[in-house]
This record gives sequence, structure tokens and C-alpha cells, in this order.
Amino acid sequence: MTQNNTTFTPSQLPNNSEALLTFLVTQFNTGQKNWFGFPQQRLAGIHIAYEIAKYHADKMTPEECADYAVRLNNAIYSKIVKGSE
Repeated sequence: MTQNNTTFTPSQLPNNSEALLTFLVTQFNTGQKNWFGFPQQRLAGIHIAYEIAKYHADKMTPEECADYAVRLNNAIYSKIVKGSE
């Protein structure tokens, strides 16, 4: 995977929740606004959907988990990454 002209080897890519968080924080700390692009949003969305399903499977359908993850990802991108309302 290549991001911001940096190539990551498979061993450098996140493989669990803690590694994903560390990866996202490291990328955020670069100061570049383009670090959270579509591939990163997609990975975060997949992770969020699985976590929602894990904790709320008795209350939400898989479709509801995925829909919520998409809405949450869009809100994160708009309000936190881009910094707009």
C-alpha cells in the first residue's frame, strides 16, 4: 500500500483494533490533510461495522450496522478530518 508517497509493507499495515488506531494516529500526526482518503475511510468503516455488529447484533441487522458505519464515517470525515460543519 502506498500513501503520501510512502510505501507500507504488509507487516506495517494494521492487523487489529489497536494497530489500526496507532496507524491512524501516526498518519494524523503527519499534519497532512490528505492522509484519511477513501481507502482509509473504507477500512475504518469496515472495522466500525464489525464492532457495531459485535456489540449490537441483538438490536441491529447487518444492514443497519453497515448503514450506521457509513453515516459515522462520513460525519468523522466532514467534521473532524476536513473540519467543516
